[in-house]
Amino acid sequence: MKLYDSIIQKTLETLPDDPARFPYDTSRIWKDRGESELIMLRDAAFELGGSSLPSVNYTCVTTSGLIEENETWVFGPDLPDLKSDSAFAKIVLLETEDLGETEDEEKAYDAIRNLEFVRYHVFPAGYMVRVSSESNREQVRVSKKVMQAGIRFAYVGNTYIRRYKAIPCVKKVRVIFITDEKLVEALLPNAGKVDAITKTLTHILDGLPTDCGHCSLKPVCDEVEGMRELHMGKKNKNQEEK
Repeated sequence: MKLYDSIIQKTLETLPDDPARFPYDTSRIWKDRGESELIMLRDAAFELGGSSLPSVNYTCVTTSGLIEENETWVFGPDLPDLKSDSAFAKIVLLETEDLGETEDEEKAYDAIRNLEFVRYHVFPAGYMVRVSSESNREQVRVSKKVMQAGIRFAYVGNTYIRRYKAIPCVKKVRVIFITDEKLVEALLPNAGKVDAITKTLTHILDGLPTDCGHCSLKPVCDEVEGMRELHMGKKNKNQEEK
């Protein structure tokens, strides 16, 4: 799948060349509670993406070999270095096996659904995540207790990586955390494009009508390399089956 490659490239071009890099370490995975945790404001050390500060969250999938290692990148102050609310971005880049979107639509559809599921179902202890699918924001409330316990983005990143790697098609995972406000703002436009691609892909794989002349998602097919070919391939297959 190369539909998100241009967004991945744009993301990497926007980011500086000197991230703090942390290889995936199974001995330093932050505990996943398995369910959402309520952290009261009085018990919080600070919020990421709170107080009207910029925030963005998006996930990109590729099969182009762009992601070579399981690792976490951090730009800006890490959790132990933050003293107050901060701007925040969490970006996940996934290298997967060929999802078979041109031959086996059901396989591709299930894979996309599973990857989206993870986005909303990782619950690091003392790290209350609120994700808005409509605004592509992610807000995190970090408890004072886990700050004292030594939580770091690398440990939280390991939690996400483990969860994604549990999906059979996932080969490599890069989780990027950003608390630099200017970088977060620079990446905001990417989220809307990623969301549009995902919705269009789901639309196609869901077997909905493929009359391009009456489709509200036509601009995405026109702009994203490979989307039109996928769309027309699905249309032609449906006609053959009839």
